[in-house]
Amino acid sequence: MKQLIPSKTATIALILCLTYNFLSAQEVHLHTNPRWSECSFQLDPSLTKDEWRQFTKEAGMVACFRPLSSAKALGPGRVEVAILQWKTGIDETTGAWNNTFVHPDEKHYLVGGPELAIPGLTIRAGLTKKLDAGIYWTTSPGANYSFAGAQLQYNFLNSSTHKVDVSSRLGFNTIYGPEDVNLSVYALDVIASKNFTVIKNWLSLSPYAGATAHFTHTHEKSDRVNLADENIAGFQGMIGLVAGIKNFSLGVEYNKATVKTLSYKIGYNFKLWSVKNN
Repeated sequence: MKQLIPSKTATIALILCLTYNFLSAQEVHLHTNPRWSECSFQLDPSLTKDEWRQFTKEAGMVACFRPLSSAKALGPGRVEVAILQWKTGIDETTGAWNNTFVHPDEKHYLVGGPELAIPGLTIRAGLTKKLDAGIYWTTSPGANYSFAGAQLQYNFLNSSTHKVDVSSRLGFNTIYGPEDVNLSVYALDVIASKNFTVIKNWLSLSPYAGATAHFTHTHEKSDRVNLADENIAGFQGMIGLVAGIKNFSLGVEYNKATVKTLSYKIGYNFKLWSVKNN
């Protein structure tokens, strides 16, 4: 029995130590500014070069344009309007995020959990049989930033002549609003999908997979720091599923990278214009 006492003591000590470290990590000192009612971009003088670089790397993955669509083209004249939710796992207690944001008060966290959720609105339109174009927009009410983006998708392998659809996508997303920060993300995707009809003219499933190469550029405009521009390339893998229910679509996508992202979509598509056949 005496041999068990040190073991129990060590276990209790380890639990107390881990608990203390966890609570300490959550009690990071937040920079405050009552100018905004929500967490907003404002660089702190303590922001280091390494933290600025980490922010650029992770923010590029957060802001990368994800339409949650398969490789199949919409078709000329068809339009999809969708609401998106991107949820990316970041550690807001690191200097990369804590020293780039200010908060309304000392208890108002940016995330308040393990993931940063960004809702948004996207509109896609089929321009030709192979080419789709899309735009993206989101804002944070009460904060000082918004995002806007655009994307082109070209279907170079069609399931009508091949077993799968394969497309490439060129995307761009940028932040606007903050006085301190410029952030732009450029992305090139290659994606493949296959459509399965479950109930004709009513229900279909389209699993897809692909890869993204993206390039993130940040520029600080603050008089509080003096940091060089950062330009960072990165890669992400993606798997997803789109369920078509009549004219509605439900999508889910998982992105694998340094920080992981899980996204959701609900959309509605319709024929906006007709294309005359020559």
